[in-house]
Amino acid sequence: MLVGLRLSLLVIIAMPCWGLAQQSFSAKEESLKLFNKYKPVIEKRHEAIVEPSDPISGDINGDGKEDCIISFIMYSQHGGNAHIGAGSAIYLNTGTGMKVVGAFPEFRYCYYLNNIRDQIIFGKEYECAPPYMKILRDRKFKYVAGKIIEIH
Repeated sequence: MLVGLRLSLLVIIAMPCWGLAQQSFSAKEESLKLFNKYKPVIEKRHEAIVEPSDPISGDINGDGKEDCIISFIMYSQHGGNAHIGAGSAIYLNTGTGMKVVGAFPEFRYCYYLNNIRDQIIFGKEYECAPPYMKILRDRKFKYVAGKIIEIH
């Protein structure tokens, strides 16, 4: 009886620690850490300065876990404000961490991503010329069989 009471007390004392460990995981923060480790590779490959946006998050693959997408714009290392490229890295939540699984395909238009809701990735197409402020239309994407496809 005393052993059972001690075991129960140990479980009750340890439970708040389990909650803290689970609460400290942030899909957005973990994705950004992974992105920042890889960012120098992108910059070297494209001879560019890479500027990431804030990650957007939501379930993109239907497993109920928070996934993330980090979009980024590339500027010339030689100065100026012209975009020389852009991309979006996709991070899936494995349940124990985040794993990069790919990137958005190259589209013939400039875009930014707003949010993820009901496995749909919402974005906007904008004019690919300074000051990059003119929104042309809404866009929707979906992660299907490991690839991003545009949906209408």
